[in-house]
Amino acid sequence: IQNTINNHHRRCRATNIIEVKVALIMHAMSTILFLTLIGFTTGFSIITSRPNAAVGARPTTALAAKGGSKKKKGIARTTKGFGAPPPKLEDVLAKMKTRTPDNADEVDCPCGSGKTHGECCGPFLSGEKKCLTPSDVLRSRYTAFTWRNIKYIMDTTHETCRDYREDRVAWANDLNKGGMFDSFTFVKLDPSKEEDGENENESFIEFKVTLRANEDRGGSVAGQETIISERSRFVRAGAEEAWTYASGEVRSDVAGLEDVALN
Repeated sequence: IQNTINNHHRRCRATNIIEVKVALIMHAMSTILFLTLIGFTTGFSIITSRPNAAVGARPTTALAAKGGSKKKKGIARTTKGFGAPPPKLEDVLAKMKTRTPDNADEVDCPCGSGKTHGECCGPFLSGEKKCLTPSDVLRSRYTAFTWRNIKYIMDTTHETCRDYREDRVAWANDLNKGGMFDSFTFVKLDPSKEEDGENENESFIEFKVTLRANEDRGGSVAGQETIISERSRFVRAGAEEAWTYASGEVRSDVAGLEDVALN
């Protein structure tokens, strides 16, 4: 009987110990769940209670709310977006030098027409008139090169030309650096007659340009004159559209290069 009583007491103590352990575990789990819920709702409210929160934004968990709080503050402090805006073409061109004289409209037009610039190529370069013949394009572009009007060179270049570029700022910078014949003075333009192309919207003109070297450079001696010959192709989109420069085959009078296309 005594053994039975002792065994019963041992089983009771073991059961009590197990019940206590279970109770402690359940209490701990309840505490953890409670703290987790508090942490979640606190983190969530930080985002959803913002007055400037985007409508329809997807809910964010507590981890995202808290973990991303520093990054969000950093973004809030940024006011310049993705950086400075790209430069505008007009601003870039305004900083480039020009050879256009102050009294351009009153002086003889560089193209050699015998008229003043204001009566000849001036209206083309200013945009008041459009080039209605291939000769208009040739003469006005020659004047633009002479007086360093980079914008007009780009405006009168057809998109099929290999010189054409979509990025006009980069194109202008390239012309400014090495495409405006800064080492030479334009002396004379000697154009031939217009030649018909395959249709009424295509034409060709052969011409010669005389350049005078301003300095000893690249095999040229200051004062030395060089003649460049070119057969240019001009196109237009339709009978009422302006003509533009499309391509050209360039040759020089330099010994040994007379019959070699330079471009």
